[in-house]
Amino acid sequence: MCVPAIAAMTATQLAGASLAIQGVTAVAQMAAAADTAKKKNQAYVANTQSAKDAYFLKTKQSNLRIQQEQARTLQQKMDADLKERKASATALAAAAGSGVQGANVSQLIADFERSEGMYNDRVDERMEGIAQQTAMNQLGYQTEAISRINSMQPVGMAETLFAVAEPLADFGVSYFDTKARYANI
Repeated sequence: MCVPAIAAMTATQLAGASLAIQGVTAVAQMAAAADTAKKKNQAYVANTQSAKDAYFLKTKQSNLRIQQEQARTLQQKMDADLKERKASATALAAAAGSGVQGANVSQLIADFERSEGMYNDRVDERMEGIAQQTAMNQLGYQTEAISRINSMQPVGMAETLFAVAEPLADFGVSYFDTKARYANI
C-alpha cells in the first residue's frame, strides 16, 4: 500500500489490519513453538539412544578384554604347569641316572611345584585386579550414560501446550482490547 492509501484508511480499518497482522504472527509463533518442542524431543531421543549405544559399546569392549585376559591367564597357567612338569621330569631322570633318590629329589620336586603355585597365585591376583577394575569402569560407563541422558530433558505436553497457547492467548487479549477500544468510536 502507498502512503496516501494508508492515510485514507479509517482508524477502525487500521485496527483491523493490525489485528490481522497480529493474528498471522500469533499463528506463526504457535507453529514455531510446536516445531521447537518437536525438535527438542527428537534431540532428546537421539541423545538418549547415543548414550545407550556408547554405554553398550564400552561395556562390550571391556567384557571382551576380560575374556582375552582370562584366555591369557589360562595359557600362562598351562605354560607354568608344563614348565614345572618338564623340570620335574628332568630332575627325576637326572637323579635316577646318577642313582640319587630319597628326600633330596622329593624336595626338589616340591620346590618346582611350589614355584608353579606361587606363579599361578600371582596370575590369579592380577586377573582378579583386572576384573575389579573392569567392573569399576563399567559403573563409570553407566554413570556417564545416565548423566548424558539426564543432561537433556524432553519437552512435556503441558510445556508444549503453554508454548503453543501463549501466542494465541496474547492475540485474543489484543483482539478483544482493540475491539473494545474501537467499539466506542
